[in-house]
Amino acid sequence: MPAEGIGRLWKPVVNVTDLDEGDRFWSAVSGLSPRGRHGGRFSVLNAEGEQGWLLLQLVPEGQVSVNSGTHLDFNVDDVATAVDRIREIGGTTLKAPDFYAPDGVPVLEWAVMADPFGNEFCVIRWPLE
Repeated sequence: MPAEGIGRLWKPVVNVTDLDEGDRFWSAVSGLSPRGRHGGRFSVLNAEGEQGWLLLQLVPEGQVSVNSGTHLDFNVDDVATAVDRIREIGGTTLKAPDFYAPDGVPVLEWAVMADPFGNEFCVIRWPLE
């Protein structure tokens, strides 16, 4: 039986510099279809009625830090607690907990973490309650 995790694997995220090209390429690779854009920075790809999906995240050309490629998102009940627990087991905080509020209204709370090998991942509380 698996141990209880700090969070639940939510989705893989792929950084792209062009959402249209990202939709085209990742749809062809994965067989998933673009299902909508969010905040001008994100595109959701999934198959209707299925659990699997990708999130494409628009980043500036040449970005080399904070999720510098593909990363995992983990949905957690409490971002600050998750950050503390991850630090206790050897992770590091790259971006302290904060709220993502593209239109001034918080949509989610998140932090960017790294494992002991430098691999980045996010812990996210969504939906906000």
